[in-house]
Amino acid sequence: MESESFRSRLLAVIQKSRRALRLYNNTGSQSIARLEGTSPELSAAQVAEWREMNSLLLRKLTESAESPSTKKLVYDVFALRNEFQSLWRTSESEMVQLQRELIASGERGDFIKASTLAIKLVSLKARVQAGQAAHHELDLLIKRSRVVRPAEELSEEGATVLSTIELLDDQSVDETPSIAAAATSYARPKLAVGAGKVIPLKRR
Repeated sequence: MESESFRSRLLAVIQKSRRALRLYNNTGSQSIARLEGTSPELSAAQVAEWREMNSLLLRKLTESAESPSTKKLVYDVFALRNEFQSLWRTSESEMVQLQRELIASGERGDFIKASTLAIKLVSLKARVQAGQAAHHELDLLIKRSRVVRPAEELSEEGATVLSTIELLDDQSVDETPSIAAAATSYARPKLAVGAGKVIPLKRR
């Protein structure tokens, strides 16, 4: 019964992620720009990162759910939770470094570079928010299911974290579409992790 409960909760998270992804794919970022008073370009960069992270979470959870082994399924969820935590903390460190460069550029009067850094920072902040939200959802799944982490295959986790970070770093902010998906009513995060805003997986 416990394994069935865990799997059913996992499927509920997958459904929530699918709904959020549909939201990002079907609603223009212009709505968020009007709501938050930001430029369409910055809103597009933000929503594109949320969409990419949600796609990554959905793909990995769907692959894990296909496993008939409950033990492997539980291990995958634990590893994925830690993966998103590492990803958000890595992105957070990069964000702090770019913030310093942005301030220095502004003080030098190099506003072209400052504007480029600002777009990168918007994207990084969105990645941090999405990583925190994904970690929160997976951590909640683990705690509610009261499962313990299997001891095997722990050595593979580090490689998984690195591969995910490299995959996301391949994205170019300049290639962000002018229309990205997010509805105005869901533009602001509902889950809080620490002091930052977190873009949630939309709940009913």
